[in-house]
Parts: sequence; structure tokens; C-alpha cells
Amino acid sequence: MAAIYSGISFKLKSKTTSWEDKLKLAHFAWISHQCFLPNKEQVLLDWARQSLVAFYKKKLELQEDIVERLWVYVDNILHSRKLQNLLKNGKTVNLQISLVKIINERISEFSLSGSQRNICAILSCCQGILSAPALAVIYTAKPELIVALLSQLCWSACRQPEGATIAKLFEVIHLALDHYLRLQHQQANPRRVFGDMTSYLLQPCLVLRHLLLGGTWTQAGQGQLQQTLSRDIRSKIDTVLQGGIFRNDLLSSYKEELLEQHQGNVKIGVLKSLVTPMETVTARLVEPGYVKSDLRTLVVASSVSLLYRLFLDSYLKEENQFLCFQALPRLFDCLQMSHLQEGQMEAPSLSDWTTELLAVEQLLNSVATANIYNVAADRIRHGETQFHFYRRVAELLMNHSQAPVPAWFRCLKILMSLNHLILEPDLDDLLSSAWIDAEVTEFRAKKAQEVLINTVFQTYAKLRQVPQLFEEVLGVICRPAAEALREPLLASGPSSALCACLLELPLGQILDTWSLVLDKFQSLVMPCLQSDPDTALKALSLSSLLHCIMVNMRSLDDSMPLPVVRRTQCVMGKMLKELVKPLLGLLLDLWSSEPELWQQKVSDSALLLSFTWAQVDTTLSLHCRQYCSLAGPIAGAALDVSDLPLLLPGVETQLWKKVEQCVDRSRSLSRFCLEQLYLQRVKRTLMQTRSQSKEALQTLRCDAAYILDSSRDCLSQKTAAAWDGQVSTVDESTYPAAHWHLIVSNLTVLIPYLCLDDVRYVATVLLRTLPASKAQENLAHSEAHITLEKVSTALLHSPLFPEMQSLHSAFLMCIIANCSSILCSGAHSDVRLISQQLPWLLKKDYHTDTAYWETKLAKVGPEGIETRGEIAQNFLSMVKSGFPIKLDEEQLKGLLELLEVISTLRLDSLLPSYHVHLFFLVFSMAVSTVGHCSRPRALQFLVTCYQLLSALQRGRNARSVFRVMYVSDVFEVVLTSLLQASAECEVREDDPAWLQLLQVSGAFLEQLMHMLSQVKLSLVLNFGKITAFLSRYTKGASSKELKIQNLRGRQLLLMALTKLCQSLGPCVKERRQLLEAPAALPELLQQAMLQMGSMLQLCLVPGTTGRRLPSVLLSVVPTLLEVDLSQHLREGQDRIAQVVDTDRTLLSHATLYQDVYVQLLEELPALAETTQAFQAALRFLTLFLLAPELHSKENSVFVSIFYSVRKVLTGPSIPAPVTQDAEPHLGALLTHMFEAGTTEHFGMVLQSVLEGLDISQAWRSELQVTLCAIRLLSLLLKCSLNKEKKSLLWRTCPQIVTALMLQHREACQEQPVALGVVESVLDILAVLLRKGEETIRNPHHVSLAFNMLLTAPLEHLKPLEFSSVFQKMHSVLFSILQCHSKVMLKAIPSFLNSFHRLLVSVMHEGRQRDKGSMDDLPVVLECARLMERMYSHIAARAEEFTTFSPFLVAQYVTEAQKVTLYPTVKNLLQEGIYLILDLCMERDIQFLRASLQPGARDVFKELHSDYLKYHKAKHEGEKRYTA
Repeated sequence: MAAIYSGISFKLKSKTTSWEDKLKLAHFAWISHQCFLPNKEQVLLDWARQSLVAFYKKKLELQEDIVERLWVYVDNILHSRKLQNLLKNGKTVNLQISLVKIINERISEFSLSGSQRNICAILSCCQGILSAPALAVIYTAKPELIVALLSQLCWSACRQPEGATIAKLFEVIHLALDHYLRLQHQQANPRRVFGDMTSYLLQPCLVLRHLLLGGTWTQAGQGQLQQTLSRDIRSKIDTVLQGGIFRNDLLSSYKEELLEQHQGNVKIGVLKSLVTPMETVTARLVEPGYVKSDLRTLVVASSVSLLYRLFLDSYLKEENQFLCFQALPRLFDCLQMSHLQEGQMEAPSLSDWTTELLAVEQLLNSVATANIYNVAADRIRHGETQFHFYRRVAELLMNHSQAPVPAWFRCLKILMSLNHLILEPDLDDLLSSAWIDAEVTEFRAKKAQEVLINTVFQTYAKLRQVPQLFEEVLGVICRPAAEALREPLLASGPSSALCACLLELPLGQILDTWSLVLDKFQSLVMPCLQSDPDTALKALSLSSLLHCIMVNMRSLDDSMPLPVVRRTQCVMGKMLKELVKPLLGLLLDLWSSEPELWQQKVSDSALLLSFTWAQVDTTLSLHCRQYCSLAGPIAGAALDVSDLPLLLPGVETQLWKKVEQCVDRSRSLSRFCLEQLYLQRVKRTLMQTRSQSKEALQTLRCDAAYILDSSRDCLSQKTAAAWDGQVSTVDESTYPAAHWHLIVSNLTVLIPYLCLDDVRYVATVLLRTLPASKAQENLAHSEAHITLEKVSTALLHSPLFPEMQSLHSAFLMCIIANCSSILCSGAHSDVRLISQQLPWLLKKDYHTDTAYWETKLAKVGPEGIETRGEIAQNFLSMVKSGFPIKLDEEQLKGLLELLEVISTLRLDSLLPSYHVHLFFLVFSMAVSTVGHCSRPRALQFLVTCYQLLSALQRGRNARSVFRVMYVSDVFEVVLTSLLQASAECEVREDDPAWLQLLQVSGAFLEQLMHMLSQVKLSLVLNFGKITAFLSRYTKGASSKELKIQNLRGRQLLLMALTKLCQSLGPCVKERRQLLEAPAALPELLQQAMLQMGSMLQLCLVPGTTGRRLPSVLLSVVPTLLEVDLSQHLREGQDRIAQVVDTDRTLLSHATLYQDVYVQLLEELPALAETTQAFQAALRFLTLFLLAPELHSKENSVFVSIFYSVRKVLTGPSIPAPVTQDAEPHLGALLTHMFEAGTTEHFGMVLQSVLEGLDISQAWRSELQVTLCAIRLLSLLLKCSLNKEKKSLLWRTCPQIVTALMLQHREACQEQPVALGVVESVLDILAVLLRKGEETIRNPHHVSLAFNMLLTAPLEHLKPLEFSSVFQKMHSVLFSILQCHSKVMLKAIPSFLNSFHRLLVSVMHEGRQRDKGSMDDLPVVLECARLMERMYSHIAARAEEFTTFSPFLVAQYVTEAQKVTLYPTVKNLLQEGIYLILDLCMERDIQFLRASLQPGARDVFKELHSDYLKYHKAKHEGEKRYTA
């Protein structure tokens, strides 16, 4: 056969053979083993190459599809496994250079014209060549080929092609960069590399990097460029640029160019044409035409900062700092903005400014980070060259203010940080354009502005030149300007910066600044105030500045020097006399009925300064006894009426009445400051000794009322602007928030002096301003500033709110009134009838409401019983006949919002009348008709009502409800209402909302009956009525009369019967033990059990419930069985040993229990998907196990239950939380199983565990089987076992430990690591080591644990995974240290190596990173705490570890020198290592100092110094006080 195909090569070259046939023959020849051709691979590749070369050189005419198929053919050969195997085996296949040139030409054509003909196949061929080192040599042997290829590939990508080409193109670029990097490292000729880079690669690489950085392709969607590939390509481009342009052997050329060291003896060599490399790079960077005009600014800006960073990375050393600076002006000159001062171009657009300012910020950041600028060195050695450049940048920024751009502020901030003298000549312009006259609206720009202002204040505070700074500030404020256009001078950002600055200043400087502002105010502003709005606005700015200085300065105290106190007193007196009083006089003299703007601003200034003066005066009087207040002493003898505090000293009350009239209609700063003045007087009056006279109390009440009444109408507005908390920013829009904040924050002071109507008003406003829903509440919390909603929410959640009892009660009654109003609006019958049956709903007066219930509660004896019966009958008649209140959707929504508010209140300590009123209000809501509303909302409403009723009944006065209505009556009304709701509400029986309603209402009924049993309130009467009521429904549950046809109604009855049995059972048992059980109670319990059994039988009829047991029934059956068992157990006997009496009741339910048992065994894996159902099933199986007469004689219950449980644990679909929540129930079941089972049964369980841990399970990838065995073993270790079974377990322990070690090793070798197995193995190993302290005697088995610790994965894990594995490893190591110390001492190297692994991993995870958030820091901190704890336990065993303490210290410092830890992590680890240093002798310290490597030695010196300074000194100090 071989001879037949030997002529293929001739046919391929024949001109008579069609190209279609040639391609088929070539394909056949390649894939067929029967075709024999000498050197076949080379022959076929050469044929295809020659055909393509001939076509592209115009020597051969081919159709387009033939050319494409030729490329595909070459691609198939290059990517074939056959060729790869041949190359791997050493066979040589030569690619001719002509093919590579053709590929380069086609890619070049694609990059220039965008022609996509055959480009995918060509790129794939290129990828095939570059992927195989044996083929890629054709490129690497001729560097110009790879340079040309890489250049054209980058230009192709810069055209931003679309479709399938993108992914392939970037894969090829990635490979080409790899090859070029290797070639670049091998190239010894720097001139050639630099030339290639600047001539061919610099521009395309920079453009491509910019596009990648902007996410041009990664944001496009699925199938586009992957983030990781994009990041890798950017990283490789950076490396290529650094290795080509900033090589170490080019340093001398850069020095010659940048430092101008043109010496005559410069050696001439390969670098002779590279005397200006920086000029070459910048010329190529700014060269026009290589990138689109709309991208040019962006590319140049991003490239400038990149190139400077790479320059610093390559050449930054201490001796090269000036060289590194000299590169900065050259690169800065590439930016457009650098030529603005020379007038060479028009001003850039805002987007260009943003781009270039970001680049300048990055350049300046690099300078600051690298410590390139040394002020002294620059002045002495370089004639302030750097300073002049930074001044040039500063002038450029000042002359072209760009306040909307955040980077503009950040650039100025860096310049200020470098040297304040850079900006000082333009300080007035800086303060004007960056603060006082700046128009900043965007959030990020505001933040950047705040940081700049803070830096300015902090800088001048450190220089102690704040008065000089304020000279400039005041100069800018007072110069002519359109004041109305200025933003508030002290918004929250600048204000907080000034406050921080003032706290650091000495009082002398603050007084200088204060005096300076006062003088400027008096000399420049006061004379021109009248009729000048601009001057009035300047006065307000200066007033806010004075307020900020005075309120935030450090207060005087008794230790202050007397001259400082006297000077402060003098300034205070001068301010009152020469500024505050003249302003008030001007206000009163020139006020008109229709005030102009200047009058309003004068009013604002006068009252702001008055309030500030009064507040500061009070503060100084309190803290400094040497300060003599003009307002008189705070503490003194009893005061006459005439001696009560004035609002301001020297300003009589009559004048204040005029001031009040002036600002009466004002809703801005004046009104707010006047309220603050009255509040100051309230506080000052309260501080007077023995001031609670009638006159003083009257004054306090009047002042409190004025503060509250001054602006009632403003709080009725539906919307109000947010307030930033600064007094100076209060205006008409922010006044409501400021006013409400003032009231709420001082309620504890005001409430005692407010009348009842005022308290109700506050409660009404509080309710009205609360967020309507959780979503709105979250929105209010996210708001940075103060809002009405935020203030009200804070008050509602405040622990002080319940303490203000009058307000709390008024607020509750306000909510009750609103709820009653909504309920009454839903009435569909005669309101008078409702008022007779539910009188509390229509009472509008608080006193009437309270009095009604107090009267009801006061009635006792027969009259009280009559009252109770009347209320119960009213409710029952209304519920049975259709409750007269029907709620629609809107009403339901309103009530839900109010119920949410009620649920946030503390309801455990309400007064009895309030408690009962609220209870019956919510009770009325719960039984109202909601069937016409949407099902989800109606169910949510009922759930909320019953949750609230349960919360109320946990309160202190819960019993007061039963003085109005019997428990049995409440029970009957609730269940009747719910049964009606279940019939009206069309909802599935397994709907989560319906099941939640069942659970919540059941909890409420259980709580009622529990309280009934606890306080013994007519037990027989109440339980008898409840049982009789349920009996009526149960007997006719299937009859049409009683309308319990739906399963939801049966679920309700089952729930009620369950709660009844759960409450009656313990009650009967307790009474029986005390020998005082009434005969009626056990009979009632028997009746309830019979009803429950019959109802269960009804629910389990085939076709009623479907195949699977409903979750509601699952919770009922165990209860019935438990009560059944408890009634028939003999006293004093063990449950397992006892044979249960075959009572008629028990036998009648035996079939039911057995049917449920059989069904549960089948359905257990499916039930395990839900926590509640699974726990109920396990509870039933546990109880079933305790009833031997229910067990089948044919099948072992132990074996059946065990295999069913094992099947559950082996199932892969069970959520982890379900198994964790069910673990106690599983443990209880297994405990009873082992108590009841034989030793053979126990041996079967152990055998099952060993089979699951067998290594063959891992080989078969039976992960769940292994995890099941580990879970079983974990549960087994928690069970209490008898001596025989315990002995069997620990005899099996060696096999278990060995199997765990093999499983662990296998899991660690998998890719990715099977963390589930690793964590489970470590968990169970720690338990085994702890519990086997006395029984594991073979050291080898303990040593196996070290092998696991040394191989457990700690690298490349997510934070939570790392934390989990770390904690489990720590647990194992700690168990060895505590429980197997003898083994540890023999294997101390393994112990220390395991400990070292944990230490290294914590340091690695706790290191500071350049990028990334600190969200994962709490996880690392927890691990660091465990390390500190381990250090302390090691230190506690001083005798065993003293020898190794230097080794532990050496390990720590060696690792600590490699990373920079977060301070919190470092502190924890240091606290631990200090304890080890306690064990070190002096010779150990000397040894460490001598033997550690230089870097580690420095770390150790610092560590030991801190140890002596903080730890040892403290320890020695504590010793002195130790007995």
C-alpha cells in the first residue's frame, strides 16, 4: 500500500492537479499512517509555504478560499499533536524565514488597513510557531523579526478590532512579549535594544497599555479579553519598557544628558550615540500622528507617569536622587499644561485638565514617596533647582484654577507637604481659589478640598504660624467680592480641619488669632455694615469664623497661668462690649417690618456671636475658678428673681423681647441662635445652687416652651434639607433639621419642664418624621449629614428614650391613636356598635384611654369576672359573625409601618394600663378581616401582630391582660380568627409565609398556656375550656358544617393541639410528682392526645397530603409520641430498660407511629434539605427508639436507623448549615442508639467508619463517603459510651489515625486541594488527640499529626478558607501541646516547624499591601490572637522550651524583616514573642545579636528595645505589687 501513495509529492507539485485535489491529498498525507514520504512533515510544510509565498509574490494565482485553506492547513500542522510529539522527540522541522516574513507582512497589512482576510488563521499560525520553542527559534534567531512582529501586533490591537480576532490577537501578543523579554535579557548591546524600543516598540506599547488600562476590551462583555490576560500583558509591557529604555548600562548616558557632565575624557564606545536618551524618549512620546487626536492627551499623560515610575525603579538610589529629579521636568514638559504659561497653546478642555492633573499628581506622589526632594540639599548643593521647578508647577496651578477637578486639590496638597514655601507666595490665591471663593459641588472634589485645607492648617500649626495664616484668610474674606456667590465659609470639611488645628495650638496663639479677627471685624466691617449686603455677608463669615475659634479652642482650667486667664477675660469683655452689643444695637435701631438682606445677615451675625459668647463664658466659668464671668458666678447663694440669669450680660429682658419680635418670622440662623441662647439660660439656671424656686421653675418652663414653640410650623413640612452640623450653614432649608436636632439632643434637659401638650407635640413630630420603612431607614443612615429621619431614628433607638417616661408614654399613645384611626376607617358596620363592643378604639383622649383600662384592672372579684366574660363574648361574637373591621391594602400598609415602630420600643416595662391597651389594640388588628388584601402582605401583617403579642406577653405586666380576659377566651378568639383567615386566604399549605404564621401564632398560644401553668390561673377551668373548644372542631373536622375541609385549617388545629399537649404534659407530670394533680388534668391531657391522634390520622389519609410527610405533621407526631411516652413510663425506671405499658391509648396510636417511622426512613434524605423538618424527623426517631413495643421483630431498628442516617450524611445535596443545626439532634439519636444497641451494633458502626476512611474511597473520588465517615466519628466521640464500647473505640483509634493521615495526604495532592476533607480531618484529629490523652499511648500515632500539619495547605487560599484551615491546624497543635507533652518533647523539631508554618502564614496574610481593602483584616487578627495565645502556652512551659527560646525569637525576626505588617497584627505577635523573650538568658540575647543576619539583626534590636521599654518595665512594675 505504501507504494500506492508514494507519488503524492509529485502530484502536489504537478500543474495539472487541481488545487482542490492538492489540498485533499496534502491533508490525507498528513493524517494517514499508510502514506510514506521521506521527511513527510518537512515536505508538506514546505509545499504549503512555497504555495503561499508564490501567491503573495504574485507568482501564482489562487482563489481566496484556496489561500484561506492553505493557511488553515499550515495552522493544523503547527497545532497538531503529531508535530508536537515529533519535536519533543528531537526531530527537526525547519520553518523557512520566508513564511515568517509573509506572516509579519499580513499582520502589518491588518494593522494598517484593518483587512481581516485570513487574519484568524494567520494569527493562529503565529501562535503555533511561538508556542513551540523549536519553531519559535526562527523569530528569536533574528531579533528584527520578533521586534517587527511585536510592533505590528501592538498596532493591530490599537486599532481596537472586534469579534473573534481579539482573543487570539492578545494571546499572540502575550507570547511575543514573552519571547522578546527573553531576547532583551540576553542582548548585550544596549544601543540596539534602546534603538529597537524607541524606533518600533515605544509608541505602540504605550498606546496599547493605555487602552488595556482603560478596560477597552475587558468591559465589553463575555467572550472578550480576560482580566488576568489583560493584567499580564500590561505587566509585561512595563517590564519591556523598563528593560529597553532604562537599562542599568544606560545610566551613564542619562547622567551625561541630565546632569550635563560633558567631560573631555568620556569613553567612546557603544554608547556614543546615546548621549541624549531622555530627549529621544520624550521626542517619540510627543511626536504627532501616531495616535488619534482624541486619545493623544490621555496616552501622553498616562505614559509620562509610567515612564517616571520606571525611571525611579531603575535608577533611584541615594546618590542618584538629583538625577531622578532631573528626569521630572523633561517628562512634565511633555504635558500640554506645561506650555500654558509660555502662551504656546489654548487652554485645554476640562477632560484634558482632569487627565493631565492626574498625571501631575502621580509625578508629585512619586517624588514625595521616593524622598527625592531634600530642602536643605537642594538649597546648598543645587541652587534650589528643585524648588524653582515646584514653584513653576505651583504658579501654573494657581494661574489656572481647576476646582471641579479633585486632582488639582491633591497636587496642591502634595506641594504643601513637600515644602510650605512653594505655595507661600501664592497663599492668598490658594486660600481664595481652593477654599473661600471655590465652587465645589462634586463629592470627590469636596473630599480632596477638605484634605488640602486640613494640610494647610496642620502645616501652619506645626510651624506655629497660624496667626499669619489667618492674616491671609481675613485678607481674602474682606477684599471686594460678590459675597452672595460664595459658599459658606465653614462647611463641615473646612470646619473639622480648623477644629483639629485649634486643638494642637497653644492658647496664646489662639488668643492672637481671636484678637486679629476681632480687630478686622471692627476696623473693616463694622463701619460699612449699614445698607451694604456684601459687607453684611462678610460680617456673617467672620462671625462663623469667630464661633469656630471660640467653641473649639482648648478651655481654660485652674492650672492655666494667670496672665493667660486675664488676657482671655479681656478679649471676652472686649468682644461683648465692642462687637456683640453694637451689633445688637444696630439690629434694633435699623430693623424694619420688611427686613432687607443686609438686615437679616446682621441679625444672623449678632445672634450667632451672642450665643457663642454665652456658651464660651459658661464653659470658662465652669472649668476655671480664676475666670470672672461678666454674667456672674454659676454657683452661689440662693438667687432672687432679679438675679436669675439673663440671656446676655448687660442686655435687659425688654431688649430681648424686641429682638424676638425682629426674628419672629425668621426661619434661619437668627432663630436657631436665639433658641441656643434660651437653652444656655436653661442650663445656667439649672447649674445655680438652690435655684428651684417658683420663679426659677417658671423661667425654666417658659424658656423650654419658647425653644419648642418657636418653630412648630417648620417641623410640619414634609421635606427638609440635610444639615452638616455646622451652625454657620443653617439657612431656611436646613433650619428644620437643625431645630429638631437641637430639641432631641437636649430632651433630657427640657422634658421635665415641658407641659403635657408639648410632650405630646414632641411625640407627634417624632412619629411623623420616622422613616416609613426599613429601606428608608437604611437610606437615612447612609446620609452623611443630619436629617429629620436620622435624628428621630437615633432617638427611637436610644437607651435614654424609655427613661423619659412621659415622652415614651405619649409616643406610645400617639401610635395607638394612629392605629385606632386606621382600624376605625376600616369599619364596615355601625360605628356606635363598634364603640360599644370595642370602646378603647374610639377614645381620642389620652386620659380617657388610660382611665378606662385602669378602671377595668381595678375591678376584682365577681364584678371583674363579669367584665372578663363581657369582653371575651364581644370578641367571640364579632369574630364568628365576621369582624366588623375589614382592612384594605393601604390600611394594611399603614398599620404594618406603625407595628414596625412599636416593635422597636422596649415593651417589657410598660405600665399595666398601657400594656393592656396596646395588647388589645394589636389583638384587634390580629383578628381583623384581611382576606381581601394581597396574600403576602396579609400573612406578613398577621405574623407581625402575633410576634408583637408574644413580645408583649414577655413583659413585666403580662399578667394584667388576664385580669381583663381569660387565657381560654384569648385562645378561642385567636384560633377562630385564624381558621377563618385560613379559609379565606388562598395560599399553599407549604408556603413559607403560611408556615411562619403557624410557627409565630403557635409560639404565642404556647406562651399564653405556659404563663397559665406558671402562675396557676384556674388551670382546670382554662384548660378545660380550651380542650372542649378544640374537641368541637376536631370531631367534625371532615364535616361541611364546620368548614375545615382545607388542609390549612387542619394544620392550625394540629398546631393548637400540639401546643396544648406540650403545656399540659409537664403540668400533669409536675403535679403528679407533688402528689397534688387534680384528676381533671390527666383526663384533659388524654382527651387532647386522642383528638391529636385522630386529626393526624385524618391528615395522613392517602391522597390528602401527597407522598411526602408535610413539615407541619413532622413537628406534631414527635410531640404526640413524647407526651404518650411520658404518661406511661413507670416512675424511677430507666427509659431504655422499661417496657411501656400497653395502654389502650398507646396501642391505638401504635400503627400511626409505625407508619410514620417507615415513611421517615424512606424520606429522611429528602427531609434533610430543610433544617426544621430534619430536626423533627430525628426527634421522632429518637423517641421511637425509646418505645421497644413499637419495634418490628423482623428488622433491627438500630440497623435501619443507622443506615438511613448514614445515607443522609453521604448525600451531596444537604446544605452544611442543616447538618450543623441538626448535630445536637443527631448526637441525641446516636447516644440513645448506643445505649439501646449491643456491642456488635457498635462494632458495625466502627467498621462503617473505617470503610469510609479507607484510602480507596479517595481514589474512587467518593468524597461524600469520606466526609460521612468523619462526621459519624465526630458524633460518636461526643456520645457517652459504656466501658466495653469505649474500649473498642480506642482500640480502633490507631487504624483511624493512620487512615486520616492517608486521606489528608491524598486530599492535599489533589488539584485543587480538597479543602473539605482537609478541614474535616484536622477537626476530628484535634478531638481524637484531646479525648485520647490517656488512651493513645503509641507516640507514633501522635507524630503522624505533625506530618499532617506540615503538609496542610496554607498558601493561595481565600481569607475565610485560610482562617478556617489555620484555626483547625492551631487546634491540633494546641491539643498536642496540652495533652501529649511527652511526645512533643521527643519530636520538638516537628512541633517547632509546624508552629513556624503558622507564624509565616499569619505574617504573609497580615502584611500591608499596596492595593486592596482591609476587609480581610479581622480574619487575620483572629489568627494572630491564636498565635499570641500559643506563645503564652509555650512560655508557660519554661522548663521544656527554655533551650529553644532563642530559636523561636530568631524565627520570628527572620520572617518579620521580610514583610511590613499591619500595626494591629504586629502588636499581637509582639505581645507573644515578648513572652518568649522572658525565657531568654542574657547569653541568648548576645548570641542572637552576634549570629543574626544584618537585616534580621536590626529587627531584633528594635524588638528587644521595645521589649525592655514596654513589656519588661511593666512586668517589673507589677512584681512590686505582687505578694
